[in-house]
Amino acid sequence: MFVYDEQLTTMILDYCRWRLALDPVPLDFGGAQASSLAASLGGLINHEGTDPRRVMDVFDGELATAVVSCDSPRFLSFIPAAPTKASLLFDMVVACSSLQGTSWLEAAGAVAAENQALGVLADLAGLPRGAGGCFVSGGSAGNLSALMVARDTATHRMGDRSPHRPLMAVSEEAHSSVGKALRVLGVEALLVPCEDHRLTGAGLQSALESQARGADVIAVVATAGTTNAGIIDDLDGVGQIARQRSLWFHVDGAYGCAALFAPSVRDRFAGIEMADSFVVDPHKWLFAPFDCAVLVYREAQSGQGRPHPGRLLPRRTPQRRPGRVESQRLRLPPDEAGSWPTALVLTGSQRHGRLSRRIRNRARRYPAVGRSHRTLALSRAGASARIVGCPVPSDRVASG
Repeated sequence: MFVYDEQLTTMILDYCRWRLALDPVPLDFGGAQASSLAASLGGLINHEGTDPRRVMDVFDGELATAVVSCDSPRFLSFIPAAPTKASLLFDMVVACSSLQGTSWLEAAGAVAAENQALGVLADLAGLPRGAGGCFVSGGSAGNLSALMVARDTATHRMGDRSPHRPLMAVSEEAHSSVGKALRVLGVEALLVPCEDHRLTGAGLQSALESQARGADVIAVVATAGTTNAGIIDDLDGVGQIARQRSLWFHVDGAYGCAALFAPSVRDRFAGIEMADSFVVDPHKWLFAPFDCAVLVYREAQSGQGRPHPGRLLPRRTPQRRPGRVESQRLRLPPDEAGSWPTALVLTGSQRHGRLSRRIRNRARRYPAVGRSHRTLALSRAGASARIVGCPVPSDRVASG
């Protein structure tokens, strides 16, 4: 079990070579019957263990084909993934190296690599020197971590003046993870109406002034690339209001902030440089394998956390390094985080930008395709590389 096995290694590497070489990647199917999967898995976990060849046969023939391949060109629902071959390969390398990134003391190499990648994203967003953050498992964990820091920071800054029941301003189009994070944190939401599905500075100002509890708002969450339509909120307007009112300004860019690599659309993110924190998922549009998300703070040390009554995570005092948020928040094991920084080194930031631009250019051609299809109707073209369509009712489909 702990001894190198040449035959097992060859079998696994042969499968990996085959999977990496697939072109195109098949879509497969994620709707298998539970009974058939139960039959395939029956007896695999037993007292004596199972032959690796049988395990591989079940994985290849039953399990893998029962999962929709998000990296397939036929995967057009939700938000696909497009990991580069380099990122997939280095995911294997990092996993085989059995790395961990608990702190600088134990894992300076992994921490230094993460810091370099975090610095690239902070610079693209225009954040000042001293920005930093950490890798987490996804945008949901990133939003929860950032909003926890926002709550604790407001409690520390306001002291006795802090509201007993704090609010955070969010839009109608905010991702569901934002609302769930607020419930976990014991914070209520101030729902701000959108203008054409977009949170604006004017709308935020109006909500804060018209709501009876507007003074209890301690933070605002804007979205850079909504999940439903890829719309980018008025980051500049929202950021200005946040600064005027000393509100924590968080940007959920899990999907859209990858476009920061594309100079042709950088102006659409004007105002993100005012953010106190933002999230981006490299596994969505930065060509990394699942799961990989980045959480960046304007001030890296703010992510170290402040004491808060009833907090669930223990207070620690780890060794600090510039730009690094040590293990204070929900963090991703570095065997997943390491593949994207390495792939970024191999690919280069300019090529990332060119790939993002190619995706956008291709997406611009999709409306014409949708209009020509008699069973689809174009709902809207999103501000990011996303086209939203819907089925046409059968009574509206022309015959012939």
